[in-house]
Amino acid sequence: MSKKIIQELTSIQGLKIECPSCSEEFSLKRGKLFNMYDAYPPNVLKILKERMVSVNLLRRELDERKSLLVENKKKKPEKIETSARASNFGKISEQILPAFITFPYKQEECRVLLMPIDYLVFAGIAKNNKVEQIKFVDVKTGQGQLDKRQRQIQDRILEGKIKHKVID
Repeated sequence: MSKKIIQELTSIQGLKIECPSCSEEFSLKRGKLFNMYDAYPPNVLKILKERMVSVNLLRRELDERKSLLVENKKKKPEKIETSARASNFGKISEQILPAFITFPYKQEECRVLLMPIDYLVFAGIAKNNKVEQIKFVDVKTGQGQLDKRQRQIQDRILEGKIKHKVID
């Protein structure tokens, strides 16, 4: 029955079909219709094999990506735990840092704020009971960087936008 339908379609003069990929129109005879239940013509077999190769390559690539995602998903809690520990260590070390000999400021000159800036240092107050300089100090461990608020504070200091006010 399908052979008969193909014969009838190809016998119609001027009947054209449009390629779904490139929208080119051509005659039905040039389109080389075939019955999909019969043996495929050699040119169709060639195209199918090429596409199967492409599909297999894509399938392998998807499998690789899938295994990478599974691997990353397993590592994620590990990364979160590591960064949480580093953050906690940083917070703890900020609090005890002035007690270390290597800390560049005298412990009695430091006032702990911790957020958003770690310390205010009143330089000179311990030595001669006279404030010679006020320093804003932020301690970072590892590759820590200033967050947005800390950068804003740093920028305002550099711009000289600092005021002192006594409230009665």
